Amino acid sequence: MASCEKFYVITGASGAGKSTLLNALGEQGISVVSEAALSIVHEQEKVGGTLLPRTNLQAFMNAVVERNISAYDAAKSLSPPVFFDRGIPECIGHMQLLGLDIDPAYIAESNARRYANIVFVAEPWPEIYVCDQWRQAPFARAARSFEPTVAPYVQAGYTTCVLPKVSVEERLAFILDQVSTRGK
Repeated sequence: MASCEKFYVITGASGAGKSTLLNALGEQGISVVSEAALSIVHEQEKVGGTLLPRTNLQAFMNAVVERNISAYDAAKSLSPPVFFDRGIPECIGHMQLLGLDIDPAYIAESNARRYANIVFVAEPWPEIYVCDQWRQAPFARAARSFEPTVAPYVQAGYTTCVLPKVSVEERLAFILDQVSTRGK
C-alpha cells in the first residue's frame, strides 16, 4: 500500500468551509483538486445530462469514484503539496452506506492510491452553514453525514486532524503549518 505523502485530503461536513479553504489554498498558488461529485453535477446541469444522484444514484456514484481515481493520477503532475476536496475512501464509504453495488476494483484502486496519512476534517459548523442551489439539505442532515464521511478514512488507517473553527486565513495558516511540520 504505497501512499503519496504530498497528497492531502480535506473532508468533513457539508457546508463546513472546505471549498472556501481549498479556494484560499489555490489563491496562494498551491495545487488543489476540486470535489468530484460537485464537478459532475455542474457538468451534467450545464449540458442537460442525467448522470445525477436523483436520476441514477448507482451510475452517479460510480462516476464519482472513477473521477476521484483519475484526479489522483492526474495530480501526480502537479506541484506538491496537493490538496483534494474529498477523496476516494469516502466515496466507497458512502456507496456502502447507501447500499449500492461496489465494484471490487474500486476498493483495489483506493488501496493503491493512498493519500498522506493525515486527513484534515471540517466539523459541522452551523454558524457558517448556508443552503444554496446545490446544498439544499438542512444543517441537521449535513451534521448527520459527518461521521459516515470521516469513518472510511479512520477505517483505512488514516489519522484525522480537525480543522479549527476560525477564519479562512487562520485555517489556511493552520493547515500549512501542519503540512510543513509533518514534512520535516
